[in-house]
Amino acid sequence: MANGYMGRILSVDLSSGDMHHEPLAEELCKDFLGGYGLASRILYGRIPKGAEPLGHQNILGFMTGPLTGTPAVIGSRFVVVAKSPKTGGWGDGNCGGHFGPHLKFAGFDGVLFGGIAPKPVYLLIREGAPRLLDATDLWGLGVNELEDRIKERHGKDVQLCSIGPAGERKSLAACIMNDRERAAGRSGLGAVMGSKNLKAVVVQGSMEVPVHDEKGIKDLRKKILKSPGGFYRILNKYGTCGTTHDSVMAGDAPVRNWGGAGPADFPMEKAKRLSGEAVVGLEGYKPYACWHCPIACGGKVTQNTGRFALEQNRGVGHKPEYETLAMFGSNLLNDDLAAIVKANEICNDMGLDTISVGSTIGYAIECYEKGLITKNDTGGLEMTWGNAEAIVEMTRRIAHGEGAGARLADGVRAAWESFGKVGDEYAVHVDGEEVPAHDPKFIPGLASTYVLSATPARHTQGGELLTPPGLELADLDKYVYTGHAENHLKLVSLVETVNAAGLCLFGYLTYPVQSLPEQISAVTGWTWDMEEAQKAGLRIFTMRHAFNLREGINPLRRKIPGRIVGRPPLREGNVRDVTVDHETLCREFLETLGWDIRTTVPSSESLQKLGLDFLMGDLSPNPV
Repeated sequence: MANGYMGRILSVDLSSGDMHHEPLAEELCKDFLGGYGLASRILYGRIPKGAEPLGHQNILGFMTGPLTGTPAVIGSRFVVVAKSPKTGGWGDGNCGGHFGPHLKFAGFDGVLFGGIAPKPVYLLIREGAPRLLDATDLWGLGVNELEDRIKERHGKDVQLCSIGPAGERKSLAACIMNDRERAAGRSGLGAVMGSKNLKAVVVQGSMEVPVHDEKGIKDLRKKILKSPGGFYRILNKYGTCGTTHDSVMAGDAPVRNWGGAGPADFPMEKAKRLSGEAVVGLEGYKPYACWHCPIACGGKVTQNTGRFALEQNRGVGHKPEYETLAMFGSNLLNDDLAAIVKANEICNDMGLDTISVGSTIGYAIECYEKGLITKNDTGGLEMTWGNAEAIVEMTRRIAHGEGAGARLADGVRAAWESFGKVGDEYAVHVDGEEVPAHDPKFIPGLASTYVLSATPARHTQGGELLTPPGLELADLDKYVYTGHAENHLKLVSLVETVNAAGLCLFGYLTYPVQSLPEQISAVTGWTWDMEEAQKAGLRIFTMRHAFNLREGINPLRRKIPGRIVGRPPLREGNVRDVTVDHETLCREFLETLGWDIRTTVPSSESLQKLGLDFLMGDLSPNPV
């Protein structure tokens, strides 16, 4: 058994109820590390080509990395994986909180679910012993009440992942929640979990994660924690909401469904109402940390009075983070912070991705404002910019699948189809995935990330947005579109390794980059350096891409919304007159990877360098 691993994965056939343990080979761990790296290699061989994402053949996995649950800084992350019902390709969601470490303490590096349970069930793993239990009485519960019930039933020391009613209804905007407020939010994986009649995964255990050099990793942690930089001060004081005001003003955050500009359409006084100072100034604000995290970027707030009072937990909910503030705030020209707190809590309790919901409401508002849809389409709601009451009510209807909300519950692409494909330019998504709140016109390298990543429209997949302290990069003008491929490759590869290792991106963006291979070496006993970290990341990046190629997905066929690359360019704001040449960025990146610039099929040489020779016979060209 490799150090950093519990050495086994639990495989569950929900159709029959059969379960068995699978040993993890050290060589497989060394090549693919963990998380979605290990999962992509395993599921490539188990999910057949053409499998229906909401059918029996899809496999839903919960996977940790070797640094999860160890003294590493910050080893709290896990991933959920499956074939995505939103894109038809590889899907994953990354999440923090307490579940990931406790899954390992319960005895497993991951759990894979196949088949479909004949009735609602949940999995309980206690000290290495798994049981499938009846969840019929839990079906229909929101995340908050479910967690209370589970802890009453099995003890306060259990940790759980679950879906809310949105996932049960297989809404494609559904996500998977833990710690009430933490979300594996993208790829529509809550719908996959709902399709399997799986309500929750509950874990409890006291097993220790084996570590190669216990003293070494603890000493290294102390050393790393003494050298915070980069993003630390903002995250520690505010969390991600500390960037909202500046992002709106700079042109990074979306404004008016990506069609507007900060100062012109959402002036400074409005943006200040969504700032970090405004959020941490809310009643009852209290910082919240994931497992053993020194940053504590999360937080709880109290909102038990007023028109947007929170109805559960005595009015206590999670503070909205940057993505939620931007997608429900500047994106909708909404500066009502109380309304955003309320919408956020609805999404958390019902199990919905706030990026998807905020983006879809933005599409509906713009169509309504332009006269393309009417009150007959919105269920009588006056869907206008900044209408806080209508925004919150539509969020509630989406969460409960009521009326017009049901038409929006599967995201922007499905809403566009439901409304008769009106407002094509207002439907902002890439291959069915709503675009997160970071604009390529401000960070051009994001355009190629949004297009070429195995999971499109994802800001957590590496690139110029995610540059750690101490990484040597060529100093380039971001608006000169040639020559960026080497920088981009370093950044993308390292983030793949971070995600697969079970580390938090905020630790990566806060502490010296060299700490990544140093921590992997101390925990596993492998001799890793930056070159090995990048090579492993590129191997994982390629493996996830291979899953999509086998499904016939060529990322160059993905249509990137004109608004996010400046076609036509904005005429006001900080990123006015910018048109991103994403074609050049993508082409040069593919050339650097050694992939065909039309089919995106990796060359035999590039596969051999990564030890992926077994893929050669599977990957057929899919030209643009």
